[in-house]
Amino acid sequence: MNEILRGRAMPQTEAFIRAHIANGSAGDVAVAIGDVEGESYRFFHSSRGDVQNGQTMYDMMSVTKILSVAPLFHIAMEEGKVSPEDPLGKYFPEASEDKKDIPLWMLLAHCSGMGRHVFPEYFGPDRRAEAIAFQLGHPLLFAPGTDYFYSCSGFVLLGFLLERVFNKPLDRLFDDRIARPLGLRHTGFCCGEDENLVRSTRKPYEGANKCSDDINRRLYGVSGNAGIFSCLDDMTVFAQSLLNRHAALMHAETFAVAAKDRTPSLPLGRALGYVYADARYKQGGRLFSKGSLGHTGFSGTSVFADYTRDLYVVELTNTALYAANRNRNCSTECAKFREGLHNAIADDLGL
Repeated sequence: MNEILRGRAMPQTEAFIRAHIANGSAGDVAVAIGDVEGESYRFFHSSRGDVQNGQTMYDMMSVTKILSVAPLFHIAMEEGKVSPEDPLGKYFPEASEDKKDIPLWMLLAHCSGMGRHVFPEYFGPDRRAEAIAFQLGHPLLFAPGTDYFYSCSGFVLLGFLLERVFNKPLDRLFDDRIARPLGLRHTGFCCGEDENLVRSTRKPYEGANKCSDDINRRLYGVSGNAGIFSCLDDMTVFAQSLLNRHAALMHAETFAVAAKDRTPSLPLGRALGYVYADARYKQGGRLFSKGSLGHTGFSGTSVFADYTRDLYVVELTNTALYAANRNRNCSTECAKFREGLHNAIADDLGL
């Protein structure tokens, strides 16, 4: 076991979480820390009392990007189905002239120039062509590769692309190629759970269509940008796999390509789907070393793996819902919580 984790009490981490809930910034928080051998610490706290357990479900929101699209794209790379340098037009011949030559890695690194476009209506599987045309039908915000803009639309297109190259729906791809090999027993698109589910949105649930994200809801809960629900038990398994460079899913050489910083001159480090943590990434606080990889979710979730310090951190919260209830900026409140939590963990670990 990682020596900095061995037998550690985490008083500052737990105090930070309790204070966060006491001041009304969140209702439920679950945190886990571990290394390549597995989980070494977990902590639950809830405004409803200690009602959580390891199978309490959370809306993972944009962590979906590294749970599904990113590793599925990397597997497709390894199998020769795609290349990061392939132009978008190779897979979407309907793309306009300004988009057809955008290399796929720019979609994964959020520097393609695409914005975030919410569907005006619901698009089922039999209306994929219309959904794709809608996402492709907006002008670019900037010349590809010249700037950074976080684009859920790019990942929606990547989800459609993976369905085309594997000839299988994205939710089944995730189940077959990610969840089953890793042993994620409670993780997937949409969520049938109602009782042991942490609410992350004020929107009414539509059966299993519960995701906070409007783009995802318009695709009936299955999209490349959001839609997966998971729990602490499964997310610690996934985080350990990420720390182990997804050795059960792909070769080390493939992961090394996926882990490279593609945006060294832009405002935020991005690998092929991952946040690439360095001095530009403030939400890592003092905890994560340069080259750590992970992602965050709008609801208040995050997963990061630090390859230098040999540790992972999983954070599951509903901070965004409580920020909305207090008329505060959801992204700002979630970012403040993550930075504070990671700093508290760093202090407890003596880093």
